[in-house]
Amino acid sequence: MRTHREEKRTGDVIHVDRVEGSPGDLAGIRVTLHGHDHQYVVGVVTGKGGPRLVDLQIRSETDAAISPETLRAIPSRRLAHAAAKFAYTHDGKFGTPLLDVGTQTALEHMDDPAEADAEYRRLASAAKQRPEERTARGKLPDSHFQEVAQRVRAAVVAGFPVRETVAGDMHTTVPTLDRWIRKAKDLGYLDEDELPRRKNPENNR
Repeated sequence: MRTHREEKRTGDVIHVDRVEGSPGDLAGIRVTLHGHDHQYVVGVVTGKGGPRLVDLQIRSETDAAISPETLRAIPSRRLAHAAAKFAYTHDGKFGTPLLDVGTQTALEHMDDPAEADAEYRRLASAAKQRPEERTARGKLPDSHFQEVAQRVRAAVVAGFPVRETVAGDMHTTVPTLDRWIRKAKDLGYLDEDELPRRKNPENNR
């Protein structure tokens, strides 16, 4: 039986790895794009508006010339999102950015890398398996919407498609998550401008 394989389009991300720095660093990340003669070693910064490209090296293993067309074809937002996603998943070791920045920083400073990885996986698994708490009237407590806001921010900062990522992590549907996000905004846990208005450049969602 034949399985459907999604065709790669020119500019699609096909590989991300690190050439400089330590796991989690936002610089020294190499991104390879389908149909491009060059590879891109990038540095990014990220925050409320999502990842932004701040450093770019264009490299070629075949000595391909860098032409004006090469420069025009560089998808800066796609490179920034791919690099941020790689860094915020501890260089691709984890599926999604489940932990807050403070916790990630603490783990990165643990002396034993293997111990840090094990603790990250334990915390991530616990976060996924934690059941929703409800009040006596069956309503979700404010803490639930605080968690929604935290997960939304983590996905934005790390360059993930926000709605699909957070809905998957919280074991719910995208329409339900949209209602939770609106409630989080109503409660003041999320600002109106914290969700990106433009689609994710990697999957157009």
